[in-house]
Amino acid sequence: MATGYLDNFYARLGVPQTATQDEIRGAYHAAARKFHPDHNKDSNATEIFLQIQEAFDVLSDPSKRLLYDEQLPPDVTSPKDILINAIYSRESLTAMDRPQLLYVLLNVMPAPNSAASQPSRQPINLCLILDTSTSMSGSRLNAVKETALKIIRSLKQDDILSVVSFNDRAKVIIPATRNQNLNMLEARISIISTGGGTEIGQGLERGYSEVKQNFRAKYNNHMILITDGRTYGDEELCMEIAAKANKDNIKLHTLGIGNEWNDDFLEELATSTGGSCAFAQTSNAIQRFMEEKFGQIENTFANNVTLTYETPENVELRYAFRISPDTSSIFIDKSIVLGDVPKQHSLTVLMEFLVQSTPNELNAFQLLDGKMRIMIPTAPIPEFSSRFTLNRPIIKDPNPSPPPPVLVRAMSRLSLYRLQEMAQRDLKEGNVRKASSRLKNLATQLLTTGENDLAQTVMLELDNIRSNNGMSENARKQIRYGTRALVLEEFQEDKEP
Repeated sequence: MATGYLDNFYARLGVPQTATQDEIRGAYHAAARKFHPDHNKDSNATEIFLQIQEAFDVLSDPSKRLLYDEQLPPDVTSPKDILINAIYSRESLTAMDRPQLLYVLLNVMPAPNSAASQPSRQPINLCLILDTSTSMSGSRLNAVKETALKIIRSLKQDDILSVVSFNDRAKVIIPATRNQNLNMLEARISIISTGGGTEIGQGLERGYSEVKQNFRAKYNNHMILITDGRTYGDEELCMEIAAKANKDNIKLHTLGIGNEWNDDFLEELATSTGGSCAFAQTSNAIQRFMEEKFGQIENTFANNVTLTYETPENVELRYAFRISPDTSSIFIDKSIVLGDVPKQHSLTVLMEFLVQSTPNELNAFQLLDGKMRIMIPTAPIPEFSSRFTLNRPIIKDPNPSPPPPVLVRAMSRLSLYRLQEMAQRDLKEGNVRKASSRLKNLATQLLTTGENDLAQTVMLELDNIRSNNGMSENARKQIRYGTRALVLEEFQEDKEP
């Protein structure tokens, strides 16, 4: 029985602890209709439905509810209109001195009917930060300009758009204002031209300034950075701007085009704000990224879900990966930005914990204790925060049961991405043999799952590794972002009816 803070029965139904029996029944029926596996093919639906059913069975019975409330921490508060559940790879931990791994699939989503009661979409405060260095000339810049024009034409009256270009210096092409003249915007986009080198710091600084001066708590505040090159000497400035953006609840998304950009650097920039980094090889991929990203921003229910936490000395949060609404590794720190909650689906994050030992004398074990902060721009008070804990009972002689299928599927696809991560790390450390072994394993698994093209890329690159002790930039990015895309594809396929 879950008795943690946001890992509790009230949070599963999206109601406060003070909810009446009528409110509990209403929340249950709405949630049951949404997540019943007969009607919802989402890979998470069955597990979520079972958790909702368990919560209702207890909270709908006054005597059971009273006993349950007595076990809850005294300062429990559940955010209205947000449904939260945690699916564990194990029902319990084993009491022993040896290390053991535990996985948690965390889902944060709108309570049923909550998204429908919102306006059709929240206003947007968006800055496009476009690389206009010489290497962006031709089809790359044309694709960016064409997609920017599509975004401009889909803006609503209250939306705020700004556009910044950068090469050796930054220039504000469109200052951040509302209800701008469409013809004027299109004219300014059409005259953007290329020239010079790449200095990302200047572009980020101007873009951040445009979003910041028009920041609204009830808006979705975002920056999208698009570049095909590396920046030199201003990396520290870029990270400082990203840190300020994160503090101000402004999300940064990055797109790297071609082979020359620094994917590790752009990944760190984006993930530090809860944003995502993507890779585009073709002009069509540039357009697809911009359109999909703008669509995600339009369909956001809550944003900047942030977890500030501590773990016991013998517990380590080793890894976290966002599976939905977009895929991204999450930088592990004492405060981690999980991402945004979409209107129709969930913010889904897979966490890996290493538990060094579990004492015999305890009946329950706390993996994590912290605070979750959620921004719902349309709420009367946009920012909500609550204590958040993850707990597992300890059993001396457990009866092992298999992990929930939804968690197995998530871990299976993520294992492909993690294999290439570990191979990249091995290459950086000079361990070519170990990297090659991992990549052979990756190619085999990709062939097994029918991903023949990506498997072929991996196998061809094995010869390059033997000759040069490293991978080509193009293949490395294809493998990195190709295996990452498989995680989201699996998640999206499970959602289709």
